[in-house]
Amino acid sequence: MRVVFRILAVIVAAAALHALPAHAEQPARSGFSAGFGLGGASVSWTWPDDERRREESGAGNARFAWALDQDLLVGLELWGWTKDYEIGSVPEDVPAQTSVWAATVAATYFPGNTGFFMRGGIGVGGGRAEVTPPPSVDFPVSGSKSDTGLSLLGAMGYEAGVSTHLSLGGAAHVVYVGIDAAPFDDVFGYGLTVVFNWYW
Repeated sequence: MRVVFRILAVIVAAAALHALPAHAEQPARSGFSAGFGLGGASVSWTWPDDERRREESGAGNARFAWALDQDLLVGLELWGWTKDYEIGSVPEDVPAQTSVWAATVAATYFPGNTGFFMRGGIGVGGGRAEVTPPPSVDFPVSGSKSDTGLSLLGAMGYEAGVSTHLSLGGAAHVVYVGIDAAPFDDVFGYGLTVVFNWYW
């Protein structure tokens, strides 16, 4: 799966670079805007033995914002990640499913009104982990746990104007969700997405 994630990261980066013409026209950032991103993320959390477990999977995000100026937007940023996987055990593997989400009030800044941007946000997030050991496995963790807590989001990226209203680019995200739902504590994720934004 890590190989798949690396391949996805290369595809996302290539798509973002493809959207960067030498003299890209910047979209008119005024009023309301909305966008979404698709890509992949690596997410880790603390296991009951205090070890960090990590999984890679697809991730997505969406945003709804209002432009206070050509170089500053504020609004709502949504992020989500989920994966079904198996935990190695004897005599057979244990199925598990994990989901994480975050909803933050975020500000996006475009220095010098260029295509480069930085984003930061704070809000609430949550996660759910379900472990279902087969009857033949004596596993220390079983059942479903979920929790919500503080979430923090950071991102950096670049967008190029396809038209005066539409932009295409790429972004790197970092997300933290402070939940306490053993075996699913202190979630940290990072990833890459191809991003699309529409400006009214």
